[in-house]
Amino acid sequence: MDRTIGKGTFRDAFKNQTVAITALPPGTVHRLARQANATAGPADAALRTKAEFSALYDLLLAEQAGQGDVPGAPTDGSLLLRDGDGRPTAIGRIVDELLNAAQNKTEFFAQDMYQVKVTGWPPGVLTADDVMVAPQGARLTLARADAPDDTLLATSSFSMVNSGNLTAHAPKRSWKIDFEVGDSEDRLYGMERVNLKAMYNDPSQMREAVAWRLLERAGIPAAQHTYATFSINDRYMGLFSVIEQVDKKFLKDHFGKNSEGNLYKAYCGDVGCATLEHRSTADGSDTGRQYFTEGSAEDDRTYRLKTNEDNPATSTYDDLATLVRTVNGIQLPGGDGKFATDAFRESVERVLNVPAFLRWAGANVLLGSWDNYFATPSNYYLYNSGRLGDATGFMARPYFTFIPWDYDNSSGIDFFSTPWQYTDLLDWPAMSRNYCRITKAPHETSHLPLFTNLLRHHDFCQYYLDHLEFLLDTEFGPEKVAELIGAEGSGRTDGLWQLISPAAYGESTSPHGQPFTGRQFTNDEVYRAGFRQWELSRGSQFTYGIFHYTRMRYDHARQQLAELRKTYPNGASGAQFPGAMEVLPS
Repeated sequence: MDRTIGKGTFRDAFKNQTVAITALPPGTVHRLARQANATAGPADAALRTKAEFSALYDLLLAEQAGQGDVPGAPTDGSLLLRDGDGRPTAIGRIVDELLNAAQNKTEFFAQDMYQVKVTGWPPGVLTADDVMVAPQGARLTLARADAPDDTLLATSSFSMVNSGNLTAHAPKRSWKIDFEVGDSEDRLYGMERVNLKAMYNDPSQMREAVAWRLLERAGIPAAQHTYATFSINDRYMGLFSVIEQVDKKFLKDHFGKNSEGNLYKAYCGDVGCATLEHRSTADGSDTGRQYFTEGSAEDDRTYRLKTNEDNPATSTYDDLATLVRTVNGIQLPGGDGKFATDAFRESVERVLNVPAFLRWAGANVLLGSWDNYFATPSNYYLYNSGRLGDATGFMARPYFTFIPWDYDNSSGIDFFSTPWQYTDLLDWPAMSRNYCRITKAPHETSHLPLFTNLLRHHDFCQYYLDHLEFLLDTEFGPEKVAELIGAEGSGRTDGLWQLISPAAYGESTSPHGQPFTGRQFTNDEVYRAGFRQWELSRGSQFTYGIFHYTRMRYDHARQQLAELRKTYPNGASGAQFPGAMEVLPS
């Protein structure tokens, strides 16, 4: 720590962090934090806004002045943290206590469960098809479930809207909550918004937690996950997954100074689903103009820009066209054999973080998540960060990273009579035949050039299989999953089931009655699917227990890997796992 600290530096030390006042030791630091919160805060139990830390700094400055003549005390309005011998001053010890208590976004998501409550909302309004800004008198609070009286966030500046392809209009809806409304910068651990996912298709209420945990272990930029209960005007809305939003804060956390690039989200829209197939006109033009329909609304596009969409110089989609052109080998001679060449490898590595994508692919095929760049394909992000040291040159020298999204349909949820647990590790499209037939897709099987073309190169396929086997050895297996979820027979009493079951049971007044929250599964079905890990069939949906799905997927992957190792020897890639997000190339 420096010898002195000024007001701006003091505030910056707590940027995007929260100090829970109850986490501070009793005494001066606790008293000053309470005072700063009362005078400049939103009357919650935490310090997190710029105004609060400014007020706290002024209180510390007054405290320092009240200590009389302190040798070496600065006269420029800064705080003295170390004396002439380098020992902490009384003020320095207080600042240390504040820094030790501060928590960041990662620590927020490390907590097991939160309570989110909205009061003062219009009576009887329990849905929001369009964005609803909080009316006067409305208030949103957030607290840890195990400390409900210690409010970490209290704000009257927020908006809410229902979200999701299915759950925007389902009986139990997902919600997107935005904390930046008007001139407000009332953020939560630096986040402008959070997603409350209804887990509508998942009778176990644990699939997203299992999936996001494995993706984190894969060392790729992926959203973080926790749980929350949600209520509006004291009406219990149920248990929800809290999913980190992929936004500017997310990009800053993962890409640092290269966080101002183009972020695309993939949908099924104006030019079909987001297959990343090459598109061109009759005269051979394959610029970015081919990846959206002229005059189309942004919300109707297949590839939707989430950043820089109002900048004519960066919203041409030409960077996306470069990626697609490269992945499809358009500028290389020859047929499919070109994908096995060094020229293809070098060209694609110039525009894409290939190892991160392949690590995602290994985790995804084990999870059996088909509603992303698999069967659909949509529900993923592509981020063009540009290159290290050239953050503004991302259009001229694009460099993309694949970012996953949407894991409610995973670990054994099926609507298409398809055994996703038996997906061929190297041939995903073969398993999408029923999906394409039932959804009337334009192809017999899904077209996935980003996956299939990369795996045509021996070195890329070797890396993919080595990482996949690492996951099987360490993170993905029936015993591991049983312990994680605390399923019947696991011997665990601290698994996901024990965490979520009280909140899930609270959605209905009886074991077999329809939940009043709109959840489609009864408490008894949640118990059988979540704890006992039984299969469940309802209409077109068939759901395996997570444990049984994992066992089948694990056994089949091991069997196929044993055969593939004749061509791709174990460890021949030379890669070290677990993987970590690669440094951007310069």
